[in-house]
Amino acid sequence: MLFCSLDSRMKKLPIFFALLLSLHANAQIGGTSAFTFALVENNAKQAALGGVSIANKDADPASGYQNPALINSSMHHTASLSYANHVADLNYGFASYGRTWDSLGTFLFSIGYYDYGTFTRTNTAGDVLGEFKAADYNFQIGYSKQYNDKISYGANGKFLYSVYEAYVSTAGAIDLGAAYTDTTRLLNAGVLIKNMGYQFIRYDDISPREPLPFDVQASISKKLAHNPLRFTLTLHNLHRWNNSYVNVNSRNKEIDLETGTVKNQKLGFGEKAMRHMVFNTELVFSDNFQLRTGYNHQRRAELGPENRRAMTGFSWGINIGIKKFKIGYASAGYFPGVASNYFSVSRDLSRFKKKETKI
Repeated sequence: MLFCSLDSRMKKLPIFFALLLSLHANAQIGGTSAFTFALVENNAKQAALGGVSIANKDADPASGYQNPALINSSMHHTASLSYANHVADLNYGFASYGRTWDSLGTFLFSIGYYDYGTFTRTNTAGDVLGEFKAADYNFQIGYSKQYNDKISYGANGKFLYSVYEAYVSTAGAIDLGAAYTDTTRLLNAGVLIKNMGYQFIRYDDISPREPLPFDVQASISKKLAHNPLRFTLTLHNLHRWNNSYVNVNSRNKEIDLETGTVKNQKLGFGEKAMRHMVFNTELVFSDNFQLRTGYNHQRRAELGPENRRAMTGFSWGINIGIKKFKIGYASAGYFPGVASNYFSVSRDLSRFKKKETKI
């Protein structure tokens, strides 16, 4: 990765690596790819549901950012804005706009911005040489088409741009998704192949070309017939069974006496399976009021300290409709005692009434 090639030491580097680890914990083993920001949840709904949820359609364009098959005609001329305050001064921003053409289908235009704050530049002696910033960008166009009354399919095309001081890298990626919606049985499902792509420009000419954070996901959701409860199970990283990494800080770590290195953790079948699962529950009282909770086991197992995991891995949120605006809030636990906050708002722009001009 980029920071391995820098000669300077930066005060905020531990926070930056903690951020990268939190991104990997959603659906990628830490340190195996670049552009991990392409896995970040982009709105309050996704954050509240544990970070990964690709089955349920609604009118918010932000839903199609994750699974293009969820892009639908109800998003026509609707805009969505989201902001996330992660930890320290790490901030994300997202914007999406949906547009339907009857002869073509529905398109979604999105942009994601990831600001990692200001870093102190020093030389090897520790002398302060100034400051610099680091940021990532995701420019995305999504498309969806209805196959029949229950099945839809779609694709996202992405241009990924990363700039850390003088180090710049770009990549292109696509997502392919499908969704199944049965309104009679109140059953939804989705599948997604995420971040198939190629790094165009490397961070420097010496570094090897790095893979993108590829992921395969599947989700199924069921709402009770005469009850506001909706349950969803999402599986991620289905292309890799062992989805864990070595925790070198583990109290129970084993050291190889010959090499002095930490031995790989031996996880049982159940623990390995759980690290692929995200559970969430919604109380869908109406289109204008929903309560949401989620649990991401991999996030809890790999980010929470062994002696005090607290609310790591848990998340919750609320969505309220107020005067034609849909406003969402979510709180997600990445680290004990530190919650990441997400705010979202969406609006059907076609519902603005034109003022009548009096003669």
